Amino acid sequence: MKYLVVIANGLTDRPIAEKDNKTPLQLADTPNLDRMVREGRSGSVQTIPEKLHAGNDVSYLSLLGYDPEQHHGAPAFFEAQAIDVSLGAGEIPLCCDFVTLQSSHNDMVMKDFTAGHLSCEESMELLQALQTQIVDCAVTFHPGLGYHNLMVMESEPFSERLTPPNELVGEGIRQFMPDSNQFKELVHIMNQAQIILHNHCSNRRRQQESLDPVNSIWLWGNGESTTLPSFEDSFGKTGSVVTASLLLKGIARAAGMNTVSVEGATGFAETNYRGKVEAALSELEHQDVVYLNVAGTEEVSLKGNIDDKILVIEDIDAKVVGPLLKKLDSKNNVKMMVVVSHMSSVVTIKYGKERVPFVIYPSTSINPDADQFDESLLHSGKDHFESGSELMNTFFELN
Repeated sequence: MKYLVVIANGLTDRPIAEKDNKTPLQLADTPNLDRMVREGRSGSVQTIPEKLHAGNDVSYLSLLGYDPEQHHGAPAFFEAQAIDVSLGAGEIPLCCDFVTLQSSHNDMVMKDFTAGHLSCEESMELLQALQTQIVDCAVTFHPGLGYHNLMVMESEPFSERLTPPNELVGEGIRQFMPDSNQFKELVHIMNQAQIILHNHCSNRRRQQESLDPVNSIWLWGNGESTTLPSFEDSFGKTGSVVTASLLLKGIARAAGMNTVSVEGATGFAETNYRGKVEAALSELEHQDVVYLNVAGTEEVSLKGNIDDKILVIEDIDAKVVGPLLKKLDSKNNVKMMVVVSHMSSVVTIKYGKERVPFVIYPSTSINPDADQFDESLLHSGKDHFESGSELMNTFFELN
C-alpha cells in the first residue's frame, strides 16, 4: 500500500458573523473534499500540543508523525538544512523576512509580512545590498524564496523566542522588538537594514509604481537545533515531500526524506497547482509515502481576506483534490488523506490551537454523521486523535 498526504495549511477557521456565522470552509464549494468525506473515513486531530505555540514548525512535525514536544527545533535550523547552509562554530541561523511596516502614531505596524509577495529577483537585489552595507556585525545573508530568506550571524543562542512576522499583522511592532542586552546586536542589524532599504533604488522604483515599500527586515526563527529519527526507520516506509516551504523541506531533509521543488510553486494562492499534483503522483511511483503541501489559504487568512480565502479553498478542491481523486480512482493500492495543518483565522488574523479535520479515502469505515469537509468533523464520528503522530501511525497501518 502507498500513502498520499495532502497537508492543506489554514483551511479551517472560526464562524464569521457577517457570513451568517459560517466559516469560509462551510461557504466554499468543495465537491471533491465532500465526496471524500461521504466515501471515506473522517474525524479530527490535535496537531498542536497544548504546551507549544501554534505554528508550522509544530504542526509539520506533528503531521510527519513526530512528537513536537520531543523533537521541536528552531525553524531557522531546519531552513538552513533546506538551502544547504553550513554553520560554523559560534554561528546561529535566523529567518530573515522582508516586510512592509506602516507608520501609526508613535509606532510602526506590521502591514504585510510578505512585502507584497516580493519576487526572488528583487529579494536577491536587496540581500546583496544588506550584505555589502551592514557594518560592525558578522552576518551572512542567504537567499531562500522571495521575501523569506536566511541570515547567519556570530552569536550565542538567544534565550527568548523571537516572534514571527506573520503573527504580527496589524500589530504595533514596538512591544515585540527584543529589548534585552542579548539582542543588542540584532536590533543594530535591523536598524541598519531599515536605513539601507529606505535609500535603495528598488524602493524608489516601487514608489513610482505606487507599490508599498520594502522597508524593513524581520529576524526570527531562533531556538535549539534538533536531530530527527529517520522517517524510514521510524515507520518502515520511504517518504517524499512536495512543497514550496523551506521549513517543511528542512524538516523532511532532517528526517532523511526526499524533497521536491516545483517550478512556479510559491506558497501563495497564485501557485503551480498542476505541477505540484504531477510531482506528487510521480513521487508515488517510487516512494511509499508522499506528502503534498498547499499553503495558499494560510496567507490569505493572515491578511484578513475572507472572500479570497473562500476562493482559494475552492481552487485547492478543484485543482488539487479533484485531479488526485481522478488519478487515484484507477488505482487500488493508494490511500489518500487530506488534513489541515492548524487553524488560521481570517477574523483574528492569528493561528489557533483548535483541533483540525482530516479525511482518508477510500475507506470502509464511514462516518455516518458527515457529508461535508468542514469544521463539523471536529464533533462528528468517533475518529478523534490526540496527536498528529497518533493519526499518522494509524494511517500508515491501513491496508
